[in-house]
Amino acid sequence: YRPGRASPAADPELYQRSMIQTLETAVADSLVRNAGTIGRFNVIMDCTNMSSKTSPSIAQVKLLFSVLQDHFPDRLGVLLAANLSGLTQMVMRMVLPFVTEDVRAKIHIIPNDPEERREMLLQFMEEEEVPYYLGGKDEYEFDAE
Repeated sequence: YRPGRASPAADPELYQRSMIQTLETAVADSLVRNAGTIGRFNVIMDCTNMSSKTSPSIAQVKLLFSVLQDHFPDRLGVLLAANLSGLTQMVMRMVLPFVTEDVRAKIHIIPNDPEERREMLLQFMEEEEVPYYLGGKDEYEFDAE
């Protein structure tokens, strides 16, 4: 997920719906890949280029975390947040107190130092799965068009 590429302020309801659809798709994909036995997913949130124009509002972030913990409680493996700006760090500090301890324990801030970043990412995924924009080998780029 790369929030710096979108503008949720343009249509907040559409933004929420698209995020929920993305979560449901991640669960369905995991179930297919694991013959119906595991429906968990991991999220990498690259916050590069996030600004007040491309960031969801605090209310939207709180709602997303609420949906995540209330409707997908055992589905989230980890949420790895990378390239956090001052704004993103402030939003995280404001929202995390409203998130359950179980969900909060699944949220990890990826260090900016390339070697520390690599070490942390390799705790959660294979090297060929680390996105190129985080120093890895996976060159997949989602194209919504």
